[in-house]
Amino acid sequence: MRYLLILFLPFITQSSFSQYFEEEEGLYSRYKPGIGWYFNGAKPYEEEKLRKYDRVIFDVTYCDWHGDRDYFQSPWNSIGFNTALMFDVIITEKNTVAFGWGVGFSHYSNKSQIDLQSDYTNDLTSINSFEPGAEPERIKFAANYVEVPLEMRFRTKGYKHFKVMVGGKIGYRLNALTKATRTVNGQREVLKTFGFPDSNPLRYGATIRIGIRNWAFYGAYFFSPLFMNSDSAQLTPLTMGVSISLF
Repeated sequence: MRYLLILFLPFITQSSFSQYFEEEEGLYSRYKPGIGWYFNGAKPYEEEKLRKYDRVIFDVTYCDWHGDRDYFQSPWNSIGFNTALMFDVIITEKNTVAFGWGVGFSHYSNKSQIDLQSDYTNDLTSINSFEPGAEPERIKFAANYVEVPLEMRFRTKGYKHFKVMVGGKIGYRLNALTKATRTVNGQREVLKTFGFPDSNPLRYGATIRIGIRNWAFYGAYFFSPLFMNSDSAQLTPLTMGVSISLF
């Protein structure tokens, strides 16, 4: 939560979540949600400028990976989230094309029955094999990232517009861990492992959002594996879900 507070405080004012409903082109709202209303990241906005969209975005995502694992083999409750604060740099007169850029935070959470084993002697990370019946009851891999999202935004004219946003993002991993839960002799044990010898701190990939006004379907396909050693487990994240833009 502290990461989210640090990101949001400079951008949000008391009227941040106010909405405006005029449908005529050329009108602008009396509501002024944060400093993003006044400045697009390149220069100050003109007061008459057309509406600006998709500046605070939340994604709820299903977290999967590919490589040593087939697609869509992760449990349904592998749920993560993203949030981003973005400038909407308007390119066309009718506000049908724009460029979005900003800063974001992502939490990746995968609950596959995969236990990652660190080998510091050989600087690699492997998938631990369990004896039958000795598997943990639950295993989770989680990682947090700060990111820079970039995207081209295409939308139809008007308040209730259809939109397609295509781009990518690059992120830096803040931390990563595995959490295994098992019951031994009637006692519940939780084992957490932080960090891995060949952990890849960078994450980069392509993103897409398709939707109507505030809502969209979201997908991200990453090209950077979790671990850098070629002999390590080959796991590369991908996520998909739904997005809501607050203003």
